[in-house]
Amino acid sequence: MSYGAIELGQLNIQKGKFDVAFDILYDSAVNDQNDDAVFLMTKMVFDGNLPAEQMEKFYEFQNGNTSIGNGYALFNVGLMHERGLGKVPQSYKIAVEYYLKAIKEEVKDAYCNLGNIYALGLGMEHGIKRDVDLGVKYLTIGAEEGSRQCAYTLGSLYGKGEFIQQDLNKSFYFLSLAALQGHDQAKRVLHIFVHSHKEDYEAEMTAAEIQNGKIENMRQLYKCL
Repeated sequence: MSYGAIELGQLNIQKGKFDVAFDILYDSAVNDQNDDAVFLMTKMVFDGNLPAEQMEKFYEFQNGNTSIGNGYALFNVGLMHERGLGKVPQSYKIAVEYYLKAIKEEVKDAYCNLGNIYALGLGMEHGIKRDVDLGVKYLTIGAEEGSRQCAYTLGSLYGKGEFIQQDLNKSFYFLSLAALQGHDQAKRVLHIFVHSHKEDYEAEMTAAEIQNGKIENMRQLYKCL
């Protein structure tokens, strides 16, 4: 049986041969511009399966790809700076710059990372002031445009009322929006929510279904284009 680069990469990942998998996937990403190879390498980075040398090599590749407008390369570079992975120094300022660039390339989950940085004050030690309103704005835009992680995060924030004023109606709406898009944790939290709060949230559910329909329509349109 013959295998393609992605299948070989996945097979070696399953066997724990991460160095071999990386070499195969890196070659495919560089020579074939294979997005699946980039995704698998990104997962290995954030799962902690690569040594510093390979993470640095991957970072250089991602950083180089940003010049051709690769949105996910921009997002991943931002994420590597946010977390300080490998030899990449942690810098929330640089992370924010890359997340903003990723948003322009239609990477919706970048809204979530930006929203968290501002709303939760994650970058305060790096000179980025907490701005809850701005954070919620980013999260809301991301949720309405199709980031289920943004929707889940907002639903949780509104439900807890820790960083923003508690609003159970908004919490139910955003949790429902995330759940409709297949967010497993949102489904579990929503199940607990409906048993803890007996109010009528039919209007919020209807609104979430309508918005999810719009998101799905946009995704279909994007595929057609």
